[in-house]
Amino acid sequence: MRRRKGAGIGEMEAGQDSFLDIVSNIVGVLIILVMIAGVRTKELPARTTSDGDLASPLQQSLEIFTDKSQTFRSAQAEVAEIAREIEHFQGLTAARAQERAELTALLGILQAEYDLATENLSLSERQSLELKRRIQEADAKLGELDRTRQWIEQNRPQATVLENMRTPLTKTVEKNEIHFRIKNGKILYVPFQFLLDRMNTDVLNQLSPNAKPGELTGMVGPFENFTMPYRAVILVVPPGIIRAEFVESEFISQNDQLGETIQEALAPNSDFQRRLMGTRQNLNTVTFWVYPDSFNAYQVLKKHLFDRGYQTAARPLNWNDPIGASSEGTKSQAQ
Repeated sequence: MRRRKGAGIGEMEAGQDSFLDIVSNIVGVLIILVMIAGVRTKELPARTTSDGDLASPLQQSLEIFTDKSQTFRSAQAEVAEIAREIEHFQGLTAARAQERAELTALLGILQAEYDLATENLSLSERQSLELKRRIQEADAKLGELDRTRQWIEQNRPQATVLENMRTPLTKTVEKNEIHFRIKNGKILYVPFQFLLDRMNTDVLNQLSPNAKPGELTGMVGPFENFTMPYRAVILVVPPGIIRAEFVESEFISQNDQLGETIQEALAPNSDFQRRLMGTRQNLNTVTFWVYPDSFNAYQVLKKHLFDRGYQTAARPLNWNDPIGASSEGTKSQAQ
């Protein structure tokens, strides 16, 4: 739909009038600002520059005024904020002081009530309180003892079992001994009586009708790993009887590594068991020559023979002592 030409011209004229009104208002404002600036310029002192020209007093005043105004407003805002924080903390401090005073008063009241209640307790009640205290102490001690008992049970060492074996009365062995040596944990047969018999034969062979009194030495063996050096004396007894008397002898092992361990010796077909088969329990005594490292082995063998009805005898030796016999020696004590 077309607009009428007259209407369009009227609207354009109205818009131009409004624009002119706005421009007129702006110009009026500018004129007022210029007048104000002129008045202030007359009141400010003039300043010259380095080249003698006058600086603009209005511009300087505006800059100073603007800086001071901003600084003042910032400081004023900070002071107001600090005042508000001070007021806030003062309120909190007063509230906490009031609470502390109330709690102190309440504590005093409770303490007074407690003291009064304690004074009013009867003798039986005080005794009951004392008894409860002692019970608590006893429970604490009982708990400590229970913890100690548990620790002992957990760390208890292995018990050593000692077997009680009946020990018969000892008696001196007069004859029928079978000898064994226990050294380095091994047991070895010692041909004790056989070598003594060989010594007697050897001494008799050395005697002659022309023999003179004096010392006679010799050695028999080796036999079953042992040799026996011996010493005897020749005596002439009136009326011209010649005889020899035994003094001492030693049984020297040719190899200390020979022998059976205790487990091997207790086996049915061991050399130790075969030697025992030729003896009778009621007629023979088993004599052990025991070195310091083998007393435990001796106890095992002693129990084994005791259970089978044998009498045993022990002859302890030091490390460097050989097995020996002497005319001044002692006889074995059998059990």
